[in-house]
Amino acid sequence: MLCLLTANRPNISVSKIEIEMPEKPYSVETLKRIKAELMGDKIFFVIGADSWMDIKTWREWQTVLLMTNVIVMTRPGYEISFDHVTDEIRNRIIDLRGHDLNDKMPTTEDRIFVTDAVNLDVSATNIRRKIREVDASWRDDVPKEVANYIEKYQIYS
Repeated sequence: MLCLLTANRPNISVSKIEIEMPEKPYSVETLKRIKAELMGDKIFFVIGADSWMDIKTWREWQTVLLMTNVIVMTRPGYEISFDHVTDEIRNRIIDLRGHDLNDKMPTTEDRIFVTDAVNLDVSATNIRRKIREVDASWRDDVPKEVANYIEKYQIYS
C-alpha cells in the first residue's frame, strides 16, 4: 500500500526489507539492516504520535531513537508528551509543530523531529475498525489506489 501511495514520488522509496525477511523483525533490527545497506545516507524513520507514546514498549527503544533521524507525526487533538523518555532522548527532540518546514533543518546530527505537517486526524486503527464494521466512510481516509487495493484483496475484512 505504501508503494501505491508513493509511486509518483521519485524522492521517496519504500523499503521491502521486512517483507523479505523470513520472520517478522523488530524495528531496531530493520533499522540496523537499512543503515548497513545505505551507509552514509540520511535515514528518516517516521512514526505516529501513538507509537511515540508507546515507544518504551518497543524492543531496544532507546537504540531505535538514537540510531537515526525519527519523525514523529502528530494528529489534531492527540496529546503528546516527552516526559516518558530519558533526558538523552529528550535532548535530541526538535519540536517543529507550528513552524514552516521549508526552513533549513537546524542540525546535521540525527534528531527526533516532532511535526504537525500533516494535519489529518486519521489512524490506521480507526480505518481497520471501520472496515470490520462495514462503515464505508473509511474510503475517505485513504487515497483511491489504496482503497481499491484494500477492497480487492479484502484486507482487514
